[in-house]
Amino acid sequence: MLPNFDNVPERLSSTVRRLPILTRGVLGLTIVLFFIGRISDTDAALELNTANFSISQLHRLNTYPFVHRGWLHLIINLIAVTYPLSRFEKEKGTLHTLLMVVGPFSTFPALGYIIFDKFILGAQGTYGGMSVFIVMFAAMDAKRIYKYRPFYWVAGYRIPSWAPVLGVWLVLELFVFAGAGWLIHIFAMAVGWAYAAEYLKLLEPPEKVLKFVEGKLRPLLSRIPFYVSLDTRDTSGYTLVLPTFQDERGTEMPNLRMNPRGSPTSSGGSSAGNGNFGGAGRTLSS
Repeated sequence: MLPNFDNVPERLSSTVRRLPILTRGVLGLTIVLFFIGRISDTDAALELNTANFSISQLHRLNTYPFVHRGWLHLIINLIAVTYPLSRFEKEKGTLHTLLMVVGPFSTFPALGYIIFDKFILGAQGTYGGMSVFIVMFAAMDAKRIYKYRPFYWVAGYRIPSWAPVLGVWLVLELFVFAGAGWLIHIFAMAVGWAYAAEYLKLLEPPEKVLKFVEGKLRPLLSRIPFYVSLDTRDTSGYTLVLPTFQDERGTEMPNLRMNPRGSPTSSGGSSAGNGNFGGAGRTLSS
């Protein structure tokens, strides 16, 4: 039976209407700069260029994600970055997300790319595009999945749970991006992994400071539509309570099946099958 696509426009429209303000701003600014770049040389002034980088060009550490060379590059990046960026903003708040995007999320991969490409490889590369954030958010999700389910069993082989993300990235780099930007993508994945592992926790803006700032600016922020404050953010963090089970080594792990065999039913009984169901379950957070 073919899926029903009758309500696809309504669903897309509903999704767009619920996007938070920072995500809207990033998408809108990217589109505006793309059109400006078609009639001027702004792309050359905003892209990350190791040959022209100097102390007077520090703005490139934050502006390179907005540079796109063609329509296909622009459309694919905007579609791919919308969901993870909006989800992160809903979880952390608009102000927190803004500080992280203009801070370590954009500058750390750029600095790593410049140092390695210019001073170690001796090359003169250029980079621009929102894919640095796409790869970074994918690495965050891979780390969170690995925390709760370290590996999968496929045809008797133990496969790390982060391997599919790495495999998809390699396929895209080889057959879609043709190797362009692979170096900065590696640094972006490292930053995303480190953030999910809480190694960058000291670089996060203190929540007390953010609440103080939002409290002082409350009359102004309350007038901004779709602004996600710390009080209205999604504190559940897209969590999902999963039933746990024990593998062959006795390690308790969450079961990704919504209704695993052996799990208690709503009436208090249990279904036939696997009898090593762990009970209450564990919260899996994105």
